[in-house]
Amino acid sequence: MKSMRRRTVFRGLTETEVKNGFQKLADRFIKSDYHPTYIQRRLGPRGFLEVSDERYRFQASLLINVSREQLEQLHEELIESLRSAYEQRQAAIRKLEETCSLPKERIRERYTLVDDYLSQLSGNRGEMFEVISFAVLREYFRTFGFSLQRFSTTHANDGGMDFVAGEAIYQVTTDESVQKVRKDLAKAPGIKRVLVRPSVSVEISKLCESEALEIIELKDLLNHFIAWLLARDTRSNQARHLQEVLKIALEEFHRENKASIA
Repeated sequence: MKSMRRRTVFRGLTETEVKNGFQKLADRFIKSDYHPTYIQRRLGPRGFLEVSDERYRFQASLLINVSREQLEQLHEELIESLRSAYEQRQAAIRKLEETCSLPKERIRERYTLVDDYLSQLSGNRGEMFEVISFAVLREYFRTFGFSLQRFSTTHANDGGMDFVAGEAIYQVTTDESVQKVRKDLAKAPGIKRVLVRPSVSVEISKLCESEALEIIELKDLLNHFIAWLLARDTRSNQARHLQEVLKIALEEFHRENKASIA
């Protein structure tokens, strides 16, 4: 945009300059370490970057008839999306802390919050869905003596391994496109996997038939996993399992938000 204002040719940014810009934003909103694959994955015919003399810039074809004002608007929208996600996370943390402090017999409030957050597929939908689905699945499997771990964060370069179990990885996304599924299946070849999605079309189900052990949909999380935990808490009249779900989610949101609490 500066080059447009000065009416000069933009040579592109070195990887060091890209990294510095990335970290400047990350320190404000997401606290994610830079990784070279963030650039490499955006090169080529399916990407939006090109490289010349070790400098990176948008592909020229994407900037045809694009004005400086449009680029500035796009930049503002990207910053606003990061700010909105950050603010949503703060609100989620406050609500989780408030609900965790309720008396143990207040089961319904805890269930309602988990149900609402898991079904919240707008705004910062990817992070919310990933964190809450992990919290539910981890507590459910824990009751049977199995362990589920989440080592990365939403913005980390995790190689497609969102959750890790003893013999399988879990790949989680709210992007329900066939293209996204193909990308996920191409990651970590030869490893058993479970896909976690809001919903699954017939086309995607057939595509994953021989590639995935199981596909967990939103309806499965709500009608089976959460329902099972709720039934146990209701029977004992103590929000033991749902309280653990909230505490796990709270810990994960704090990890996502560690820039602001460091």
